[in-house]
Amino acid sequence: MIDLRKNFLIYGYGISGKSISKYLKRKKSSYKIYDDFSDLSSLKESINLQKLKKNIKSFDYFIVSPSIKINKNHILYPFKEKILIDLDFLSLEIKNQIVFGVTGTEGKSSICSYLSQYLSDSYKTLIIGNYGNTILDKDNLEKILTKTKIIIIELSSYQLDKIKFLKINHAIITNIYSDHLQYHGSFSNYVKSKFKIQSFLNKDGSLHISNSEKRKYSSLINTQNKNINTISNLKFKNKIFGLDINLLNENFTKKILSFCKLNYDHNKKLKNLPFRNELIENRSNITIINDSKSTNLENSIIKINQINLKKKIIILGGNPKKSNIKKNTIKNSLILIFGPNRFKINKSLELY
Repeated sequence: MIDLRKNFLIYGYGISGKSISKYLKRKKSSYKIYDDFSDLSSLKESINLQKLKKNIKSFDYFIVSPSIKINKNHILYPFKEKILIDLDFLSLEIKNQIVFGVTGTEGKSSICSYLSQYLSDSYKTLIIGNYGNTILDKDNLEKILTKTKIIIIELSSYQLDKIKFLKINHAIITNIYSDHLQYHGSFSNYVKSKFKIQSFLNKDGSLHISNSEKRKYSSLINTQNKNINTISNLKFKNKIFGLDINLLNENFTKKILSFCKLNYDHNKKLKNLPFRNELIENRSNITIINDSKSTNLENSIIKINQINLKKKIIILGGNPKKSNIKKNTIKNSLILIFGPNRFKINKSLELY
C-alpha cells in the first residue's frame, strides 16, 4: 500500500505527471517534480538534475510517465522497486467499484467504449487510463468515485510494465500483434507485458481472452485462475471482412458482459470510435475507409488487405511505430495520407 506521508518524486511532467501533482497537493503530500525536457523552474515543487542526483535517496517513491524506459543507464534504475505510475494511486481510492482492465494491441479503445455504452444504461461508468482520461487531478474525486459503479481502464504495455498496486476485477486481452518493440526490445517481452495484467486481478477476478490468443500463449496463462472466459472468434464470409472488426469487438464485449452477469441491452446499437477503420462510403464500385487514427500502421494494413475489393480508398495519418517490416504492402488501394507523419508513412508503404 502506498503511504502518502512519504516523500515523492514525479519524474516527467506530461499529462500523467500533472495529474498526480494535483492529487498529491490535494493530499498534502511532500513531492518534487523533474522533467528531462522541460524547464520547470517556475514551479516551487521543481528540482533540477544536480539536486536530484544529490538527494535522490531521500525519495521514498518515484512516479514516472508510463512511456519512460528505465534501462540500466537511467538515473532511476537502482530504485526500480520504488517506481510507480499515476494509476497505482487508484488503489487508495477505489472501494466497491467493479474495475475492468483492458489491454491488447488492437481494439482496446473500442472495447472500452463498447463496455461503457452497454453498461451505462444500468450503471454509472467511467473510462480512464490510456483512453485519454484522467481523474486523480479532479478536486471532487471522492464524489465522482462514490457515484461510479463501473471503472474501465485502458492499459498500455508501458503502464503494465510499471504498475505495482492497481487491483482489477476483470482483465481483458483483446489480441496481440507486434508493437512497441523499441521500448520492450523483443516481441517476447512485449507479450509478457500484456499478460502481466493477470497479476493485478483480485482473488476472484476473471481473465477474458480469445480462443486463438489463449492457444498461442497458453504457457503465460495463470493456471491458478479458475475464472477464464475463453471467447471464440466469429467467422465472417463478407467480402469486406476487414470492416467486420467492429462486429468482432462487439461480439467480444457481449461475451465478456454475459460471463460477468452484468445487466445490458443485447440489442443496443453502438457508436464506433471515429477514424478507426471507419467506413465512409461503400458503393458497388468503390469503398472508402478512414483509419487515420490507427496507432499501428502495420496492423492497420493487415486489416486493409483483408478487404477483398479491387477498388478502395484508404485514409491514413497515424504515427508509424518501429517495425521489423521495412515496407508495408497494400493491395488494390488508393492511399490518402494526412497529418504531420505523412512523409514518414509514405516512405514505409509499397503499393501493388
